[in-house]
Amino acid sequence: MTGDLSRIWYAHHQSPGDPGYVVVGVAGGEFADGTVVELPLPARRPATWLAEVHVAAAGLVPHRVVVSDIATPGAPALWHVLLPAADRPSEVDLVAFSTADRADGDLLSAAQFETLGIDWGNQVGAMRWDTASGLVRQLYVAPEVRRRGVASKTGFAAVCIVRVQGWAPLRADGVRTDLGEAWVRGLPHRWRSDVPERTSTAPPMTPPAEATGVPERNLHPDPA
Repeated sequence: MTGDLSRIWYAHHQSPGDPGYVVVGVAGGEFADGTVVELPLPARRPATWLAEVHVAAAGLVPHRVVVSDIATPGAPALWHVLLPAADRPSEVDLVAFSTADRADGDLLSAAQFETLGIDWGNQVGAMRWDTASGLVRQLYVAPEVRRRGVASKTGFAAVCIVRVQGWAPLRADGVRTDLGEAWVRGLPHRWRSDVPERTSTAPPMTPPAEATGVPERNLHPDPA
């Protein structure tokens, strides 16, 4: 079943047995775009749910952001780490992993990640943005897993985090790689229409010296 992505409403309910709460983004025309609906317990996901965010208590960072197959069909299981960017105080990094160490949708702090003993080099993707302006500075996917929905799933998780945290809405500028431009053209119209036209071309994220053995489709867009 697919939903009408031109209209998204939100179901909100308390977490059973604790002070936390859950927000579920739902595609479809049951309510006006942006409407927040309070659901009684026991709550169930509507059939056309897109993402489900779990927050332990008001004011805290979510600890789970689960993205549905409707939102990112065919994407692999991902869990993420959210941490401050090392060199820019107002920016954050959302780093994606696809290992069995955590469940799909888990969102960890840097301290929680360190307890797993996993090297940062195992990441399959990452997104950096400015929490004050919403400007996305970088969206990266490891060459071996490109064209599988990692960018879309990580981006969807970022949108959920931004909404719950009350940060500035995400936005892009006009600087993109060729693969980035192809990804933008493949977005649903609801989000594609908010992305400015490309004004300049950024160099590929994978330098030629590091591209050996990477499939051509993971380095360049499909021919028009």
